[in-house]
Amino acid sequence: MTGYFEIVLPIFILIGGAFVVYLLVRLFKLSNRTESMLTVLVLAGTLVVLVMHYLDVPDFIDRPEVFYGSAEPDGIIYRPNAVGAFILIIGVMIGILITLYSAEYLSRDPRYAVYYPLILLTLAGLLGMFTSNNLFNLFLLTELTTVTASALVAFRFREKISIRAGFKYLIMSSLGTMTMMLGIYFVYRSTGNMQLMGPLGVMDNFVRIGAACFLLGFSLKAGVVPLHTWVPDVYGHAPSAVSGLLAGVLSKSMLFIMPVVCLRLGISEVELGTYLMVFACFNMLVGSVRMLRQQQLRRFLSFSSIAQTGYLMFGLGMGFYYELDQALGVGLFLFLVIAVMKCLAFLAAGVYEYYTGSQDIERLRGVGKLMPLNALSLSIALAGLAGIPLLAGFNGKWLVFSAALLTADAFALACLGIFMLSSVISLGGYLPMIIKQYQESPQPTLEIEGFSQPDISKWMLLPVGLLSLLVVLIGIYPSPWINLVNQVMQWMVMSI
Repeated sequence: MTGYFEIVLPIFILIGGAFVVYLLVRLFKLSNRTESMLTVLVLAGTLVVLVMHYLDVPDFIDRPEVFYGSAEPDGIIYRPNAVGAFILIIGVMIGILITLYSAEYLSRDPRYAVYYPLILLTLAGLLGMFTSNNLFNLFLLTELTTVTASALVAFRFREKISIRAGFKYLIMSSLGTMTMMLGIYFVYRSTGNMQLMGPLGVMDNFVRIGAACFLLGFSLKAGVVPLHTWVPDVYGHAPSAVSGLLAGVLSKSMLFIMPVVCLRLGISEVELGTYLMVFACFNMLVGSVRMLRQQQLRRFLSFSSIAQTGYLMFGLGMGFYYELDQALGVGLFLFLVIAVMKCLAFLAAGVYEYYTGSQDIERLRGVGKLMPLNALSLSIALAGLAGIPLLAGFNGKWLVFSAALLTADAFALACLGIFMLSSVISLGGYLPMIIKQYQESPQPTLEIEGFSQPDISKWMLLPVGLLSLLVVLIGIYPSPWINLVNQVMQWMVMSI
């Protein structure tokens, strides 16, 4: 292995940090909060290196020799890119907030020692997926995220429903990675090459079948309808902090790795764009309709996440189908706002569950009077997801709307109609949920049953408050964030 070691330094920090943190906790019997702070330090170091990579992007755009690994035909190469750096910076920042939140959220669980290393390893796998240029290495890194994320989903192993959710995620995600392995077979059988840098040589039907296998595998991991059946059970029964990481970052990231592989293996931009736009419509409708009938708060948010995946697919699909850079930029902006809002929603839901022991929406009726700050935060998250003006979600939906009109094409406008219909249907789920937090109920409420106003831990309030503030800031002052996305798109175009 030769080249620029700093390219893989974030991966080494995360993996090394996971083992060091675990050993320190076992050797010195450190508390949950101490381990949380050690993990924050590891993530902060990773974030600094990622930001440095991001700032260096203009310097290596025209320098193909900037990589780490082996340039041999069967070698493994790691090379950073602007889109990957942007997404990973967001992912690590979300990871820091989730880790702080877990300092209190996991205080009742004696198995906290393995929780934080699993988060670090999951992010390490995701980081490697964005920088690897070898198909088999990509498969191995995908498996790393699958195994560690499955362990996080099933973290509360004493609850049978958590075990079932963890196994379901493991089985479904493993089906996705096995499909990718089949794709590697077809690509290597035809070309004898597994590199994503440089020419593959033969581009025949075997390579296209391989590309289709990767498309299917990534679609399963992203929760694309009809491969979405694992999403409600996993997001609904995993720890809330884990659900926030999966719904806000991990699953949505697959939609940005997918084009890198599939386009390189011979799927045209029109074909990929058509696929994304058509199945985006299914995601938008299924997610928005099914969320209306949910009685459990996190299951409600899970179906909402399916619809949000559809919005993201719609933006990216327009970008590829019409070769519209503005729409691809919309996809990046949507990733940012969805990551922030979904994470906020799941963390706020976790606060309710932690202090009341319930996810039942009817039992939580009126709980906003007992936990006003958390109710405000969840209201901000839900209103943002609904697209209420002056919040981040409105700007995201407005940009999607503007990009669709810019195409002036019947296909995009038809999908836009589904987009608008889904938004209206979703509004019928979000607004009642907001109101129920402050609404009196004729049935026994938590307050009548003897539940008193809790003193919510600052470890939980800080991440929830910061995410709430970010949703509002992106809503009322979107220009810096849009300019940041435009800069990433400019660098991406320069590197083509």
